[in-house]
Amino acid sequence: MNKTFFLSLLTAFLLWQCDTDSDNLPNLPVTADMEQAADMNQILGWNLFHQEQQALPQGNILISPYSVQTALFMAQNGAQGSTLAQMLDLMDGSNISVESLNQAHKQLNTLLTMPGGHPEVTVANSYFYDAGRIDVEQAFLNPLSEFYAASSESLDFRQEDQSKQTINNWVSEKTNGKIPAIVDQITSEDVAFLINALYFKADWLAGFPEELTFDGTFQTAAGGTAEVPFVNQDANFLTAQADGLHMVDLPFKDSTYSLTLIMPDPEQPDAQWPTSLTKERWLSLYDAIQPGRAIVQFPKLKLEYGNNLVRSLRNLGMEDAFSPALADFQPMGSATNGQNIFIKQIAHKAVLEVDEKGAEGAAATSIGFGTTSAPPFYRFDQPFVLVLRHVETNTMLFTGYVADPSAE
Repeated sequence: MNKTFFLSLLTAFLLWQCDTDSDNLPNLPVTADMEQAADMNQILGWNLFHQEQQALPQGNILISPYSVQTALFMAQNGAQGSTLAQMLDLMDGSNISVESLNQAHKQLNTLLTMPGGHPEVTVANSYFYDAGRIDVEQAFLNPLSEFYAASSESLDFRQEDQSKQTINNWVSEKTNGKIPAIVDQITSEDVAFLINALYFKADWLAGFPEELTFDGTFQTAAGGTAEVPFVNQDANFLTAQADGLHMVDLPFKDSTYSLTLIMPDPEQPDAQWPTSLTKERWLSLYDAIQPGRAIVQFPKLKLEYGNNLVRSLRNLGMEDAFSPALADFQPMGSATNGQNIFIKQIAHKAVLEVDEKGAEGAAATSIGFGTTSAPPFYRFDQPFVLVLRHVETNTMLFTGYVADPSAE
């Protein structure tokens, strides 16, 4: 039997109210390396989102482009030849060295996880392996530690229950219990697990009054309806209408991150519109943003999503890494039985909760009825796309498609 390398990644998102005030954040300038890493993140994010959404057009989708990118960047340190080339091409990085990408990621990650309390963003990485099954090269572990702050731990995978408990306890701890497990089983073929965990929590910059929440009807992607609670507010918002799309951008406290909601123009419905959302089209919406009074309504969300991303990544051209015959991970190490190492599975899990809770910030909400003309109305009562982004770099932490907010 061929030995296998199991690349595993996970993401967790939690939104709730914090009681502390936002701290003054140090100023960290955005470098060209950061911009390059963020650009690769957006390319990967939209391409991967399209693959997942097309495979499940009537279901909820939630992925973390940043978590996937981080895990793949780490894995690139153990790849070479066409295996590495395809991994780089996946993010349009064919002309960039792995060493440069390591440095770019470290800089970007420092910016995204700057401490300040609002939001709280933490990124954790770890490499679990069985020294009885793989002789790991120190040259592979060194950049994981230096650029990704990744820990490494050798486990005896023959002790399956104990090894799973160790790995899953790490996952649960790094996601505050939101994702209790990422590894379901360890077979005789598994030699290593490379894991990224991303955790996010934040308040809205301006909260949504709970007394305005109402029960409404959502038109699901499957053609049915669902009765769900809608968050509701008449206040000042950042909105855009361009290129047949409507968008609302909701900042979190301190405005370093925002949650963007996108839907097609209700007057120009297009059933295939999610697949037409490219990096360029998405960014052009921010160029059209206008501040002003609007009525915004969207369903409270509690999304959970999990999938093996191998099919999507194969479709995007990353093929050799998953082939027992073609994969080339020699810089990572060698299997003790002499067999080839390849990626067996990429497990991805994400959790997202969004509601009206949040500490009121500098842009206090105001319900006003002093004008005679009706304000713009943005009611997300049909399938919509959401993006949780870092505002300054447009790094995509989470991307999702809400097909049915009532789905468990």
